[in-house]
Amino acid sequence: MSFEESALTRLGRYRAEADRSLEFRRGIHETTRRFSERLFDGMESVAELARRAGLGAETQRDGGLLVLRVEAAPFRAAEARATFGLLPETAAEMDEDLMHEDLSRHTLYSSGYSGRILGWSEDAGEDACQVFSVYGDGVWKTKGIFVARSRGRVDDPDDVLNGFCLRILGRLVDTAATTGGAGRRWSQHAYTLPDLLSSRGYPTELRWSR
Repeated sequence: MSFEESALTRLGRYRAEADRSLEFRRGIHETTRRFSERLFDGMESVAELARRAGLGAETQRDGGLLVLRVEAAPFRAAEARATFGLLPETAAEMDEDLMHEDLSRHTLYSSGYSGRILGWSEDAGEDACQVFSVYGDGVWKTKGIFVARSRGRVDDPDDVLNGFCLRILGRLVDTAATTGGAGRRWSQHAYTLPDLLSSRGYPTELRWSR
């Protein structure tokens, strides 16, 4: 076999392996996308129920992004908001709390990768405060401040997933009204008389009871 023929054979194997890897990753991302849509649908459903129960709640949705806002009373100090977004990447999960039971931190093949959905809240700082890992076989796991730890499947019944979304909305109500172990403490940041005269709110920090 000539060098050219040998090289073409090897390059063909590279091409086939690359195609398989990309197919796995596309499948995982598609599973994650489907879960994000069902999760966002659930957020919209429980927001409607919250309004019927007398709470201010609204959602704004734009593709792979959803904002959920809850108002526990008709003034801004009793408001909380969370933003959830679908990431375009897939990778091997390294967080033990989010890892698939059939995988390990040493599973780096693309077939074992997960997709992610992240949640942010202004009350919790700049970093994501809720993380979802979604696997190609339909398993999802999450951890964060809204739900400490949970798991399920992307094809769980609507009532199951909506119940999970209700937990998130309830935690936002806790954040807004400082109930359920959520509370605020005075910040150590400087606050001046001009701040007060300009009606600038005093900076406080949200904390949760252990």
